[in-house]
This record gives sequence, C-alpha cells and structure tokens, in this order.
Amino acid sequence: MRIADILARLQGRSTALVLVDDKGQETHKTFDDLHRDTLHVVERLRALGLGPGCRVGIAAPSNYGWMAWDLACVELGCVSVALPNERPSRPWAELIEAYQLSVMAVDPAWLDGDARHERLQSMALDAPMPQKTAEPRPLPHQPGTHSLVFSSGTTGKTKGLIISAAGTERLLQLYHDAFGVESQDRFMTFLPFANYQQRMIYYFCLYHGVEFVSVPFPLLFAGLKKYQPTFVIAPPILYETLQALTRASAGAAAAQDPELLTRKLAELTGGRMRYMITGMAPIKRAALDFFWQHGISLYEAFGITEAGMVAWNKPGQVRVGSVGKPAEAGSVSLSDEGEVIVRRDALLSLGYFESSEEDARSTFIEPGAVATGDIAEFDADGFLHIVGRKKDAIITSNGEKFHPEPIESMLHADPRIGVAVVLAGARQGLAAVISTKLHEDEAAVQALRAHVHQVNQQLPAQQQIKQVIFTGRDFSIENGLRTKNMKLARKAIAAAFLDSA
Repeated sequence: MRIADILARLQGRSTALVLVDDKGQETHKTFDDLHRDTLHVVERLRALGLGPGCRVGIAAPSNYGWMAWDLACVELGCVSVALPNERPSRPWAELIEAYQLSVMAVDPAWLDGDARHERLQSMALDAPMPQKTAEPRPLPHQPGTHSLVFSSGTTGKTKGLIISAAGTERLLQLYHDAFGVESQDRFMTFLPFANYQQRMIYYFCLYHGVEFVSVPFPLLFAGLKKYQPTFVIAPPILYETLQALTRASAGAAAAQDPELLTRKLAELTGGRMRYMITGMAPIKRAALDFFWQHGISLYEAFGITEAGMVAWNKPGQVRVGSVGKPAEAGSVSLSDEGEVIVRRDALLSLGYFESSEEDARSTFIEPGAVATGDIAEFDADGFLHIVGRKKDAIITSNGEKFHPEPIESMLHADPRIGVAVVLAGARQGLAAVISTKLHEDEAAVQALRAHVHQVNQQLPAQQQIKQVIFTGRDFSIENGLRTKNMKLARKAIAAAFLDSA
C-alpha cells in the first residue's frame, strides 16, 4: 500500500467513521465525507501557498478534523508535525518558530479569543478560505520524510522522531499479510491520533475500507459494548481490567457455570471480537491465558516507534507468553548482551529531530539498524521472549546483573496484586512496591507477604525481596507513576515509595 493513495480510495465509499468526544457527543461521517472535507483543507493550504516540504503543525484532540488535516498534508507533500494530545503550555508563536512551521492548525476550542499569529489557522472545517498572510517556508527533509512525531519513550522523556513513509507502508503491508481484513471488520481506538501507532491503524482502515471508531478513554468500556468492534489494539491495562470486570460481573455463579465467564467477556467486548492485540508494556500472563481460555484471541506483540513493529504473535503462529516471531523474517537479532536489534531497509523512523546525542547514538546504531533497549532471548522455535529493559537492570553489590521483570511476573501470579514493581532498595537488598485494593486488610496483607516469601524461595539469594511496601494507589499517567505510553515510571515509583520508606 501507499499512503499517498489513501485519499483517492475514500471517494464514493459509504464506510462509517464514528468519532466521540470527551462529552460523549458523536460525529458520524463516511469515507466519502472525509474525502470531500480533506480536499477542502487542501484548497485552504494551497491558498496559503503551501506545498512539498512545508511543515504543518497539528494541535488538537483526536477528532475528525485531525484526520482531514493530516490527509491534506499527505496530498500536498507537506510534513505534518503532530503535537502531543494536550493543549500546549508553550505559546503558539514559540512552537511555530521552534519547529519552523508554515502553518499551525489548532482545534478551535484551544484557540484563545486573543490568539493572533499570521501562521495560526483554526482547524474548523467550515472556516472561510484564508487570505495569504505569511510566506510559506519549505524546508529540506530526509528523503521519504512523512511526519514529525513525539514519543515519551520508555523513560517518559519526550523525543522527536522523523517518520518514514516507506517504513509506515512496509509495516502496514506486513500487518495486512499477518491479520488480514474481513468485510464486516470494525476497529475501535481510545488512544490519541498523535500516537503514531493509532495514526497507522487509521491509515490501514481507510485504505482497506474498515469501519473506524474513536472514543475517549473514559468511554472505552461503554464503547466496546455499543460499537462492537472486531479488532482492538491496546496496552495491557485494557485486558487486565476486562478480566477483572468479567470475573466481577460473573460473580460466584461462574463456579457452577463454566461458560458464564466466556459469555460475560463476549458481552463486555461487544460480541463481535475477531482478535485483540496487546503491546506497549508487559502484560500479566494470567490475563493472556484468560482471553484465550474464554474465546478471544489475544495476540501479544512488541515494537517501538523508532523501528516499528518488531515481533508479534499472529493467527496460526502463537506462543502465549512470548511476543511472537519477528514481524519481518530475518529483521531481528540479539547483541552479545541480549539487546534486541532491528535491521530493515525501511525502518519506521529515519532518526530523531529532538533528543540527546547519547540517545541518538545508542538507538540508531548504524544505517538501517535500531537498538531497542530491550533484553530478550529466542526459544528453540524462534519465538522472542522479552526479559526486561536494558536500563532497568539491577546490579547487586557483588556485581551480578539481573532484570526485575521476571520477578514481577512471579509476584503477579497472585490475582490480589494489581501492580508489583521490583526496585533496588533504599537499604541493602531488593524492595517490592505492591499495589492492591486490599492494602488495609491485614489478613490479605499477611497472605501477600506469604506469597512474596514463596517467590523468594524460588530465587537466588541476591535476587530475593527484603522490603515490601503495600499501597492502594493506582499506577497511572495522571499521578506520574506511568509514562505516557503506559510503562511503569520506575524512577518516579522509587521516589514516591522508597525515599519515604
């Protein structure tokens, strides 16, 4: 597929688009509507003199206008600059100059009444044709540059990435080859379009004629029931929450009716689910098993924005507990210390435009090669198993290095534990921060201490947990205990719990 072909393929199609805002208001459109409205945006940008190489900033929540402006950039050969999905704290003029934008397109709700700048444009699709007020400034870009995006990475530190059109097209073709498309397919997302993975999936849907639904996170579970998607791609928190909701809705009756959990899970997910994909962070093995046992294929995958999708389980090729086989044969190898290296002639990213020299040097290690920062191993059948993050490795006093994730996985075997984080303790030995709704139940806490003791019996002395801290706090993006891509913010967790312990 080619991104440049998407717009033409929309014309005349009645395929549905549904976009729901944070107040629950629905926008219903068709692919043909999007074709027409995108051409209107193209006319606006042409009236401003924009063409290939000009940068267009997009600052808005995920909505229909976002899609139209994005596709208009593709049509004109402009480079979109997708700002994070939140109202910027920096002044518009500062952002316009920082990223050398010819135009900054902003959601009308984010434009203050006194917002004035010759390069500022409202994203409203019914806005009048603009008067030419500023000279466009086309810039030289690396060949094949499609968009500039921002990623929080695994550390939570924002980086700017240059996205490749060829890399995007390669990944979407691989995805189509692996998972296919059926005539009644409908995709639903709750993640922002500024997250490039979500944008790739809506490219996929638009190109192949797949119905597309976008809902805000607070309406996610209601949206699954109402819109009945056939496939979903989401971080582990969705699946782990669905597992808990299914068990809660079935209650004690599940013991007498073996099929009750299967029916309840189908109800909660809309009843039409063909498959689901998890990635972005480690998932509890119990959640994976639960979905497979109760009628929904849940495929674990692994990727990073710098390289694209690295590995995935897919229909006919599944090993639960692994992240699957390489998405592209021969593209994945391991360094001497086990770090996952991806080599492709079309990586998703052409490099960073905003990062430290150290990050760029340690990630883009040679032309066409990205070091992911993840430590892994292949099993005898070629399935990849992630051990942990290279930067998260703990080094003991005698120089032994190990990764906390396998220990955390053992702790998560107890369903009363919401989140377990293993850290180098403030004192000698390891500490475990355990989030549980039962943190004030003394009997439950003692049972969990016994569980930690059992885990310790399976570990060498240097890896045993010496300190356990129980909390009832959720680990969320809002409270800073997770990064924006839902991974655990280990430094923040250590500061929040160990420094005061």
